[in-house]
Order: sequence, then structure tokens, then C-alpha cells
Amino acid sequence: SWLASDAPTRALLVQAGALPMLVALLCTGTNEGKGNAAGAISWLSSEAPTRALIVEAGALPPLIALVSPSRACSDAVPGQRACYILRYLAADARMRELAEAHGAAGALAAAAHAPGCGWAEAARTALRALYPTQGDTERALGDTHLELGALLAAHNLETAGLRAERDTLAEGYESLASLVGPVAKGHDVVFRLPGGERIGGSRLLLAHVSPYYERLLLGGMAEGTSDVDPDPDFSSAAHIALLSQLH
Repeated sequence: SWLASDAPTRALLVQAGALPMLVALLCTGTNEGKGNAAGAISWLSSEAPTRALIVEAGALPPLIALVSPSRACSDAVPGQRACYILRYLAADARMRELAEAHGAAGALAAAAHAPGCGWAEAARTALRALYPTQGDTERALGDTHLELGALLAAHNLETAGLRAERDTLAEGYESLASLVGPVAKGHDVVFRLPGGERIGGSRLLLAHVSPYYERLLLGGMAEGTSDVDPDPDFSSAAHIALLSQLH
């Protein structure tokens, strides 16, 4: 990749047969290897005479695969660099046609709209380069608009479901916290606080979340008792806040 960043060296790399090896690395290399290969090809694609050679070497299919947001990878570098290459190739009309024929429009559009995609901005830039007018983009995408709509709808539905699940959990936590309060039916432990208050709570919950309360409430002879005298060095307000948080 560093050798390709030097302009005089690029022609020597191509003459030495580096392109087929770089394309092979795009297809079968590790994620780091694919990123390095894409970086080298990105530098090579900045030279107009080399762009056709890159396509002839079979680079388009693996490049478009790297752009796809369905690629399970947390490293955005290969996807970003593949987008850079497609953007450079877009400078040539014939290369644009070939990229379109290989499905570049759909892959770039999906990456540009995919939530959390680390190369979304690079995909948008490449898409604008490949299809500079809105009419070109719509023609190239075709039914992909519908596919993206379905993808976004599914994402929105999933997000709504996660929000509902989060709200349900929050309500559950609030309900558990509300167990702490004046002694009432359902309380199986009562804390006699320093200020004279008697606060009820759940022995099981406290013992489950805190080793200290497990020893205090379930250790030795404590299991058979219902009233507990907590540490007198803490105020009543501090005890109530702690018990509410633990519940």
C-alpha cells in the first residue's frame, strides 16, 4: 500500500504483475489483508491508464462485496477504501457502466442508508460520483429503492420494538424500586432506620444483588427475623436511597 502511494512506483507495480495478486487478496485475504489490498488499488486507481487494468483484473466483484453493509465486520477500513476505488473509477464513463452492471448502485445505496455502517459517508460520495444526477441515480437503482424502503421499514420496526422493550424494563425497575417504602403487605423484611422510620423491602431481591445484604438477611440466624437494624452511621435518607437503588 505504501509503495503504491508513490507516483513513480505505481507503473512499476502494475508492470510487475501486482494487480492480479492484489485482487486475489481482496477476495481471499483476512480483513486486514483486504484493507491493505484495497488501499494499494485505491492509489493505483488514481492513475487514469490503470483504471481499465483494475477492472480487467476482476476487481469489481470483490470491491462491491466489500462495500455491502451486510459484510459482518466491525472494521470500516476495507469498505471505505473500496468506496474510494469506485469513486476513482467513476471518472471513466466505461468504468461507470461496468460498475453499474456489477450492482454497484444497490450496494452503495444500501451502505449509504444502513444504520451504523462505518463507510456510509464514503458510499454516499462514491454514489454521487458514479451517478452525478438524480435521474442517473434513480435509473441505476431501479427496484433497489423498494428494497431500501423495506430495509428501513424493518429497521424502524426493530427500533420501535427495542424502545418498547426498554420502556417495559424501565417500568419494571420503577415497580421494583417502589417496593421500598412504609411497611405494607408483601414486605418480608423491615428496616428500623436511625430516624425512627420503619421501611419495608424484599429480602430475596436484596440478598440476590448484594453480598452485604445476603450476609445480613440470610446469614446465621437472620433468616428467621423480619426486623433489621442497619448501620446507624448512615442517615435514614441514605438508607432509603440505597435500598431503592438495589431494588
